[in-house]
Amino acid sequence: MFDIGTGYRFVMIEGTSEGWGELTFIEKVIDIDGPLLKLESGRIINSHSSLFVTATPMTMLASASSMEEPASDVVA
Repeated sequence: MFDIGTGYRFVMIEGTSEGWGELTFIEKVIDIDGPLLKLESGRIINSHSSLFVTATPMTMLASASSMEEPASDVVA
């Protein structure tokens, strides 16, 4: 599911003094041990955690944005 050396856009649930919210960040996976992902910053994420929402490979994000068609001007 995850590839070492690939950058991902992670979305996780985070608890703060203000309440619950989403934390979004982009990091590269440098090691995988079962469900544990070690990121370039040294952060370790458990991908089986209930606080883990999504991880989208940056290659998917780049190809999706390049497939978007530019808006054409319509004259009425």
